[in-house]
This record gives sequence, C-alpha cells and structure tokens, in this order.
Amino acid sequence: MFFILSKILAFLLKPLNWLVILAVFSLLTKNQRRRKRSIKAMIIILLVFSNPWLINQLARAWETGSRAPAEITTPYDAGILLGGYVNFNAATPPGLLNFHQAGNRFTSTLMLYRSGKIRRILLSGGAGRLMGKVPPESGAVRDFLLQCGVPDSAIIVENTSRNTWENALYSKQKVDSLGLVGKRCLLITSAWHMRRARACFAKAGLPCDGFGTDFYTETKNGNLLDWLEPDWRAFQKWDSLIKEWLGWLAYRLRGYV
Repeated sequence: MFFILSKILAFLLKPLNWLVILAVFSLLTKNQRRRKRSIKAMIIILLVFSNPWLINQLARAWETGSRAPAEITTPYDAGILLGGYVNFNAATPPGLLNFHQAGNRFTSTLMLYRSGKIRRILLSGGAGRLMGKVPPESGAVRDFLLQCGVPDSAIIVENTSRNTWENALYSKQKVDSLGLVGKRCLLITSAWHMRRARACFAKAGLPCDGFGTDFYTETKNGNLLDWLEPDWRAFQKWDSLIKEWLGWLAYRLRGYV
C-alpha cells in the first residue's frame, strides 16, 4: 500500500500536472471569476517553477555526495549502484540500453570500476513501476555491463527492490549472504537522492560512503541573464526534488531514516 500511495502522490505533486489541471478547469468552468483565478494561478506557477535561479538555490542546499574520484585513494570492496536510470520505454535495438537524466549513475560507476576505485559492482533495483511491465532493471544492466567488458565475477545483482528503502534492505541481505559484512561500500546515486539513500542504508545496517552523480546545481559562469530566462528543465528538477522531499518525510514518519 505504501508503494502504491507513493506513486500516486508523486503524480499529483508534479507542477506540470498542476498546469494541465488548471488549464482544463479554466476551459470547462463557466464562472468567469474562477476562470480568471485559474489563469492567474497558471501564470504564477509558470513564473515560479520555470525560474532556474530559485531551483538552483534549493538544489545547492539539498544535494550531497560531491566527491572527486581522485579523492578515493583506497579502493572500496563494492560500489552499490542504485537503479532508476534506464528508460525502458525507448525503442532501442537489442543489446543497448537507453539512459535518462540519471544515467550518470551508471557511467560514474563504470568509470570507478575501470579506474580501480571499486572492486565489485552491486546493482540494486528491480521493476519499480505501479503499472506497465518492464524487466528488472539490475538484470538488464548486468547484461549491458558484460558487453562493456566487466567480468561476471565483479557483478552482484539485487533485482527485487522497488524503492530506496528496499534498495537498502535487500542490498544488506545480499552483502550478508556473500560474506561481505564489514567491507567498505560506496553508495552511488544522484546527488539530490543521496541524503535519503545514505540514511536508509545506515538504518538498514549497511553504512556507506557516498558518491553523488548528475548534480542539479549549476553555475552560469558569469552569465547572469541565464538565471532570469525561464527554463523548461527547471520543471524537471522540481519534479525530482518535490518527490525526494516527500519521500524523505514519508520515510521519516515510517522510521526508514
């Protein structure tokens, strides 16, 4: 039930969905006063949620896990890669995977393995959809890693988790079953997701160091006009951060963090 409610709330809390609902309401209502209020609300939402400066400040305050690969001088026994970066809707040919905006999770993990910063890769993530049928993500990524030349002996698959708490819980079970208790693990996920992820893993009894990827925080390199121009990508960032803040609150109430 918690999984279903989280998916429904994630849909309802997207600013772009608010715009659609208000637009439909303004077209259908016969009350001129309500129509004007709806249009005003749409304008306010557009101005606030398309502003790149505002979302950048919020992302800067929230994101954690900033770390340069060169800072890792002693290899980790395992890098735990959290799922949520493969786009199974893309019509890709067999043997390829299509990554979306969180794809840096994968590329950073592969880089860390190739450079000797992590000895093994633990893929954590199953099929986290409420509707629709897709294969478990970790299994598909394992096959892709094999094509990239990563040996099967260096890949550990956890493909039953559907959310961050289950990532932590089932990864802990996998680590225990393989006798890796006490080994050093590096948690790899998006910087905006790292705060909740690390707290979940610590609560599950598997404390990890963090390695953040695909940061939302940006610098405009002196071009202040870029902070004023409305940006559609700001909506995407708001979607992720609102979902993350809601997830943190829900997890806190349930004792997951």
